[in-house]
Amino acid sequence: MNLGTFIWLHDRIGNAAPLFMILAGALSLFNYVRGRGVDGNILGILVVGEILMLAQAGLGLILLASGLFPGRLIHFLYGGLSVLALPALWVYTRGATDRRASLIWGLAGLFMMGLALRAIGTAG
Repeated sequence: MNLGTFIWLHDRIGNAAPLFMILAGALSLFNYVRGRGVDGNILGILVVGEILMLAQAGLGLILLASGLFPGRLIHFLYGGLSVLALPALWVYTRGATDRRASLIWGLAGLFMMGLALRAIGTAG
């Protein structure tokens, strides 16, 4: 693959990430409002979301290693946080799947959407 392909993939995943995370947050908050906990659907969405963030970070590292450098260093902070936020929250909740966990994961999805949008804004 040439460098243009990596740039294109990084851009497309970057556009998909906030949409995916708002979906994860909205579905989890919907479960919270219905009085339900985190179910397998939400957990699956969160796992796929984490894979999406890892792929985005991996592509970013490939672009960095190839000599491309975004305009702002803060872009790496948002990228690093987007990779670490979901596993850290899993540790914080200790894998709970009750109604309270639905609220936490719903808010986390919205937070992750914000991180993804800020990463796009600081890409340069």
